[in-house]
Amino acid sequence: MNIYLEKLKNITTPILYGSLCFLIIGILISCEGEMNALDLKSGDSTAPSDPVVDKVINMSGSATIECLLPPDEDVLYLMAEITLNGELRKVKSSFYNPVLKIEGFPEAGDYEVLIKSVDRNENVSKGITTIVSPTTPSYISTGNNISMEATFSGVYVSWQENLSKDNLILQLLGYNEDNEVVVLDDYYTNFEEGSFLSTDPSYGYEEKAFGIKVSNRWGYSSDTTWVNIKPKFDEQLDNTVMSPVLDWAKPNTDDIAEGPCEDVGPNFRNPQTQFSHLFDGELNTYYETGEGVPPFTFTFDLGVTANLSRFRYYQRRGPEFSFLHNTIKRWRVYGSETKEPCIDDPAWKLLGTYEMTRPSGEDYTTSEDIEASQAGLDYFIDIEATNIPVRYIRFAIDENWSNGTMAHFGELMLWGVKVE
Repeated sequence: MNIYLEKLKNITTPILYGSLCFLIIGILISCEGEMNALDLKSGDSTAPSDPVVDKVINMSGSATIECLLPPDEDVLYLMAEITLNGELRKVKSSFYNPVLKIEGFPEAGDYEVLIKSVDRNENVSKGITTIVSPTTPSYISTGNNISMEATFSGVYVSWQENLSKDNLILQLLGYNEDNEVVVLDDYYTNFEEGSFLSTDPSYGYEEKAFGIKVSNRWGYSSDTTWVNIKPKFDEQLDNTVMSPVLDWAKPNTDDIAEGPCEDVGPNFRNPQTQFSHLFDGELNTYYETGEGVPPFTFTFDLGVTANLSRFRYYQRRGPEFSFLHNTIKRWRVYGSETKEPCIDDPAWKLLGTYEMTRPSGEDYTTSEDIEASQAGLDYFIDIEATNIPVRYIRFAIDENWSNGTMAHFGELMLWGVKVE
């Protein structure tokens, strides 16, 4: 027992001494660090040297200034000062990343920027002046590349040239009964280009002035563009009278529909995804087709004869289905006054060919894409086809987002004019 204790003592003593040495060294290093920090904050009132401008990158409505730090060891950050519209603005960057980005320029031009170094005691250098030359801000370039045209029950607005993908507000304007300018609709976007529908029966169907202006988060607005537009009359068709046409639909998903005379119909094996969910007004349900070889089709009866003007497609709810999975990607819409089984029958008239793209333009689905998909995506019937009377509608799905053999619809809404 004594021999064991003696061995244990011989072993633990060096360990204890070693641990004590590491502890003392750690304390000394810590103290040295604190002393160095105190040296840097010891009430020094000497201003640091100025930084050096290495590169200026001019962009749409903004400019980035890349700097080299001065040799002073106690420099904490850099600061840029600029006066825009009579207001002094300051932008800071740390010594870890001496890059200053200035945003919110009201227009293209040359602007003077004062750049200073600031140390840990808040001593400020004298500063150096540099010139930045931002290009035309997106609210102006977009405002110069925006158009409006009449659509059914409203106005169709499209834009381009938001090159920096700024957060913009597109405001549709009109006049009230007192001849005062009022905001009819707001549309928020950070996409380089795009379009939106503003529809409301209150716009009426007489020719009137509609205006559009573009604003950004800095409070700047483009000039307002005014156009006289006469909205076309249409109305949302009653979805309660619509029904599936199953005359030539495959009875279950074990039989894959193929060819111009076979429909996929609904997925008969899944009672939770039947055709009724296509028009039930409930966005949390969805319609799932049976399986088919692309281009696979399904057909439904409007319940009335109408000239279609547009439709709105809602994707299946959930981010995992937005521009993914069995969401349709490329498709065609046909219409006919008579119920014919084969899509190559002359009775079926092509109403439009469509391809769904992510509004962001990215190769992946962004949060903005998900938001747009949940709000519903609007598609127009070809203008030359809006005068074709139809009773039966057939969707031909050429491709979904997973290259699969079925399709999902969260909801489908249709607009048009009933034919008496």
